[in-house]
Amino acid sequence: MNPRDLLTVRECQEIDQLFLPAADRFAIRVAVYAQRYLQAQTTATPLEALSETQIYELVAADPQLQAEEARQGGFMAWYGQILISALKQLRQIAENEGVPIAELTVPQISRWFEQRCQERLRSSPPSP
Repeated sequence: MNPRDLLTVRECQEIDQLFLPAADRFAIRVAVYAQRYLQAQTTATPLEALSETQIYELVAADPQLQAEEARQGGFMAWYGQILISALKQLRQIAENEGVPIAELTVPQISRWFEQRCQERLRSSPPSP
């Protein structure tokens, strides 16, 4: 795992300070990591244009993930699915922000998750 693909301590602190459920804060981290991982793995295809097949091919070609697959069978399929799910969210965020996925910032990604959380709260019935 390349350290540049991970969140910085400051980015983690910014996410932790958000008034969001832990699941949403985790989803922000996954989205940012997926953005950085996919960006590092592909230079020929814009992230917006990546297909599920291409993502699985990137995962299959990653030696570090191959090693993890050898330790835990099924890891690469699981990891590919995580990336695909995060990419769907990143596409929505990029469209909402009017920028390519590669240019999204942590604050933009966080803001989108905050908005989704607020929408969920508004649409859920009040508890007795």
